[in-house]
Amino acid sequence: MKVYLAGSCSSDNRTLMTSIAQIIRSFNIDCYCPFELKIPNAWDMSQEEWAKKVFDKDVEAIDACDLMISISNGRKSTAGTNWEQGYAFANKKAIWVFQINNEDTSLMTYCGCDLFFNSTKESILKDIELVLSCGKAMPLLKKNNCKSTLT
Repeated sequence: MKVYLAGSCSSDNRTLMTSIAQIIRSFNIDCYCPFELKIPNAWDMSQEEWAKKVFDKDVEAIDACDLMISISNGRKSTAGTNWEQGYAFANKKAIWVFQINNEDTSLMTYCGCDLFFNSTKESILKDIELVLSCGKAMPLLKKNNCKSTLT
């Protein structure tokens, strides 16, 4: 199984995303994390050249994944994360969204996923571990009701 881990790569979120990737990998699952991508000779490239290489690698990884796990901040999610989920949805990839706050949720995010989990920054690691430990029962999991406002 190959997982694409989508979510904000901001400096304050990097530790959380790294911990989530470690949990996914602890289940012997191949996990692609955009924030771990290293472009050789990036400092020698223009911003546009570098951006295109990153974009192409991310699209390639979404094309190759079986599952996207998206860490959402609700309607305040990044444009990149939203685009990644939309692209994965259009390509019929399985998508799990873990929203880590009680903010409003985009109806597009909620309706555009197979599984939606209301979580928190404090419980996200345990929540992901619990879901991944379901193993073959994963397809039986149901989408949680959204605890925040769908907008």
